Amino acid sequence: MMNSNACRRALWLLVALFVVAPPVVTFALQPPTDLLPGALRSIPAPQPVEIRPRLFVAYGSLVAASTLAILYLYRGRAFVVYWIVSWSMLAAAYTLNARGYADVRLGSVMIGLSQLLTVWSSALLLLSVNEFSKKDPHRWNVPVQAGAAAAVWFLAAPFVLPLSAVLYTGPAASAVLKGWASIRFARLAKKTPIIGAFMMSAALGVMAVLDCAGAVMTYRLDWNTSYVNVLLAFNIVTAIFVALGMHLLVFEDMTDEIHRTNLALSAANEQIKQMAITDPLTGCYNRRFFDEIGRREMERHRRYNKPLTVVFVDLNRFKHLNDRFGHDAGDHVLRTVGAMLRRHVRGSDYVIRWGGDEFLLLLTCTVAGASAKAEELKAAFAVERDAAGLPPETGLSIGIAEVESSADTLANAVRLADTEMYRDKLLERTV
Repeated sequence: MMNSNACRRALWLLVALFVVAPPVVTFALQPPTDLLPGALRSIPAPQPVEIRPRLFVAYGSLVAASTLAILYLYRGRAFVVYWIVSWSMLAAAYTLNARGYADVRLGSVMIGLSQLLTVWSSALLLLSVNEFSKKDPHRWNVPVQAGAAAAVWFLAAPFVLPLSAVLYTGPAASAVLKGWASIRFARLAKKTPIIGAFMMSAALGVMAVLDCAGAVMTYRLDWNTSYVNVLLAFNIVTAIFVALGMHLLVFEDMTDEIHRTNLALSAANEQIKQMAITDPLTGCYNRRFFDEIGRREMERHRRYNKPLTVVFVDLNRFKHLNDRFGHDAGDHVLRTVGAMLRRHVRGSDYVIRWGGDEFLLLLTCTVAGASAKAEELKAAFAVERDAAGLPPETGLSIGIAEVESSADTLANAVRLADTEMYRDKLLERTV
């Protein structure tokens, strides 16, 4: 441990020396202090850097596409691919717009191509909403036909129409598509509280307004020269918010899937647990569950001094019933008895299928209350027996035993209730 701490200190000392030592040495070797003001006055001013807004947007779009491509390695969803292609198209569109062309015809075609890529980029943003919300797959015939028509327009219009017509159509179509996408993302954010969808909706709405302004500027050249850089600056800011919203949506989608997976696992675990403690035929608890709750119920019985009674229930002449009506009828009777017992006990009590045609009830009541419950169960079964057309000798034998407060387990009460049940069975046969 000491060696590890010493190595760590030595490492940090070397780092500090690497950072601090060169300035200290430079200060020690510098000329006298009276020369310092002259040296400072001789430092040249930095050269100005020319910033071209369109290229800046193009590079930023490539950065957004690259980061989304990295996220796609961890989250391979189709909507991420839509966004990657959308940003790549936007980068290509601004790159084409950022340079000049000596040939007027070639320049017109390149501008038309840049407008087409911008419209396609906006269309992919709109199509990505369905992919993110996991709705039905796209019917690609309409988007493909619309995209082909846009290609014909933007590539052919420069040859027959004034350039202003092409410059107007691009931002106008983009404004419609981004406005539509903004509404779709707003609905998604309203349905599920997703911050990324809200950011996408707000930013795309602003971009739609900016595209409308850009479309108007194509017919007002006096505005175009004054406000084009301002418009580009607003587009840069809103594009940053769109990129942030996309990254948030990717992480929120991952978080949502993890949450849904955890819920599914929790439900599956609960189902497996219920299957492990439930009798598949009657829907009552099984003896494994009785073994689990026995100690807990005894502790509650002793701690709160509440009465606890074991009721043993047996179906009379069940073998004769199986032989006469078949095992399917016997299973139906067992299911009927199990459902009836569950209906006539409280939610805090337990109904356990003990085995074969035997059931055990664990009731939080006195022996007198359990005796009244036993008569109620016999009367309820008699009604269902007569309705099902079963032999009149088919009935219930019930034994009751109170759990003593000094007992460590329920075993003695179960044994006494079983004995009382056989006495009740003999009494039924002699009647």
